[in-house]
Amino acid sequence: MSAVRMRGRSWGAIPLAIAVVLAVSGCAPAPSPDPALVSLASDALSATRSAQLGTGQRDDGRMFPTTAYALLTDMEENIADVTREAGLHQPADATDASYRAELLKASGSALDAMHAASAGDPGAEEALKKAADRLEALQKQGG
Repeated sequence: MSAVRMRGRSWGAIPLAIAVVLAVSGCAPAPSPDPALVSLASDALSATRSAQLGTGQRDDGRMFPTTAYALLTDMEENIADVTREAGLHQPADATDASYRAELLKASGSALDAMHAASAGDPGAEEALKKAADRLEALQKQGG
């Protein structure tokens, strides 16, 4: 009779064990993007904010146009480097692939805004702000 009782108790422990496993796995943190991609997003954000600052100072007459042009050219090169490196990055999972795709879109928008700023487009400063805000949100998403 005790063998039957023992067998019944072991079967009763299985649902408890399954419940514990499900509870623990449900508490697992969401996967984070690859730190290399997050670093690239930070680099893109830095370049975009620098271009935004330079454009604002040029438009306010506090920076020589030639100096602003040199700054914008340097920041365009930085964004192009980020875009190239992100394009070469092989995502390890769906999280990395999604983050990489968004980084490529955001850095492309930033590069377009920098080209417009170099050309003296009056709407470039707003485009740079939008691109920087998008990159900042992406950076925060990465942790």
